[in-house]
Amino acid sequence: LAQDFLQCSLVLAMATLVGHVVRCNGLPHHMFGKKDPYVIMKVVSADGKDHGEARAPVKKDAGSDPVWERSEATFNFATVEKGASIHFVVKDKDLGPDDYIGECALPVDLIPFDVPTEYTLSLGLSRKVTKAGKKTPNGTITVEMQVTMHHHWFG
Repeated sequence: LAQDFLQCSLVLAMATLVGHVVRCNGLPHHMFGKKDPYVIMKVVSADGKDHGEARAPVKKDAGSDPVWERSEATFNFATVEKGASIHFVVKDKDLGPDDYIGECALPVDLIPFDVPTEYTLSLGLSRKVTKAGKKTPNGTITVEMQVTMHHHWFG
């Protein structure tokens, strides 16, 4: 069992997590016009330490359903560890402090090797309660990711 864990850790240590933000859907409406959303991506180890951060740019006046081009919202995290997860935080750019919209995480162990896979993840529920006493969804984020091996290390 310990040997399997070491082999898996070694494989992940020789791998890179690559992907891109595709879109968000159903982001909550903004009181003062359209949203200017952006996404922060970071890898967090099993012990809670951050291991790198990337950002998808602000989509000015994008509203509730922004779409990013592959070339502008790509991320690449080298040397991911077993038990790590990738976190996505969606915010709205404002003149003052940026507004938090929602966030989600996905364990890296669930992302396949060398197969680009699209994931649509919930950004959670709003902290605000409707008149009916229910919390509303913060929308979703769609990302495409894969783990790739460092093939050049093997000759």
